Amino acid sequence: MADKIISIYKTRLSLSELIPLLAMMMALSALSIDTILPAVTIIAKDLGVVKENSAQLVIGIMFAAFSFGQLLYGPLSDIIGRKRAFYVGIFIFTIGCIVSYHATNFKVMLFGRLLQGLGVSSARVISQAIIRDQYVGADMAKIMSIIISIFIIVPALAPSLGQLILKYYSYRSIFLLFLTHATIVVFWLGIRQPETLAVENRKRFNASLLLKEMRLVLEEKTTFLLSVSQGFVFGNMVAFLMSAPQIFADLYQEQDRFPLFFAGLAISVGISSILNSSLVKQLGMIRLASIALLLMISFSLMFLVFIFFGNGQTPLWITMLFLCCLFFQVGFLMGNLNAMAMEPMGERAGIAAAVIGSISTSISWACGTIVGQNYQKTLFPLILGWFLLSSLAFIAMRLGLAKARSHN
Repeated sequence: MADKIISIYKTRLSLSELIPLLAMMMALSALSIDTILPAVTIIAKDLGVVKENSAQLVIGIMFAAFSFGQLLYGPLSDIIGRKRAFYVGIFIFTIGCIVSYHATNFKVMLFGRLLQGLGVSSARVISQAIIRDQYVGADMAKIMSIIISIFIIVPALAPSLGQLILKYYSYRSIFLLFLTHATIVVFWLGIRQPETLAVENRKRFNASLLLKEMRLVLEEKTTFLLSVSQGFVFGNMVAFLMSAPQIFADLYQEQDRFPLFFAGLAISVGISSILNSSLVKQLGMIRLASIALLLMISFSLMFLVFIFFGNGQTPLWITMLFLCCLFFQVGFLMGNLNAMAMEPMGERAGIAAAVIGSISTSISWACGTIVGQNYQKTLFPLILGWFLLSSLAFIAMRLGLAKARSHN
């Protein structure tokens, strides 16, 4: 692999170490969301939550904070360096975990989760900026796909890990797991990964210049529209994460086996990410992403037909079949849409990663929350949302690519 992918920046780390390190960084956000899924209803009951759908906020507030946090760490990493910006984020994340661990009511729990989201957002921005500092184009997309295929192991196993902790300990112990993972990543990054943003390339803090840089990123219509497309795609994932524990408990009485079903869906994303890393140089990012979105639209429409004739629900095997088909397309979209959005940004990698991440996460959080809060013990809101958001993602992507062609 190292012979085929050439870095544009000297680094001590080989790809065989860089990739798992960045995968662990990115996995911290997935771990802090997916491990808590089996505990959502337990947390709500323990802290006296009355409205059933309000329990979803334990997940939703993470995404809200995540979207804001990404705007902070991109510029910060351009000013003080990638590694130092990550350390700031992990410090905030640590405070959030401590607050949630000691929470005695739901509001304090949500405040802790908000701090966790604000802190852990540094992991996504910094990992992407480190990649963009060193790789470009299809190489960047290939590395992102490989990282995602490794990273996807975490959401595949995280709910089972959360359920295992619940079997022997309080749900509060899950926050200790988050702290352990964060500590490992901080030491690994600190000891082994060189700073990829040289001191001479760093920017001085200048509020007006920062706003100008953000405006320049937003004015790049290709980047903006592809970020919006990402947001609609990930909105599907957020809606599922918020609704899934209730769906598997209410419709199928499978709350105990929910982590296994969730793992199967995560593995399908991992498989398609691996395929994407092999196919992206042959077929190109645009073709793969276009096919994936068209298939996502088609499968969600077919699923809606089954749900309509099933009075709002379908047998578990049909639900899992369609969900696997939908999740499989995500692996062809995560790395490609992000790489296409980042490609025009060049030396604005830090601020671009922040703006792109903030736009996509804000949209995904808003859309996912709307869909999730409309859950009424039927599959219809989730899959209708999937169809509409996938359609909007395809439209936004095609508009963005049309803008790119008009500039060439």
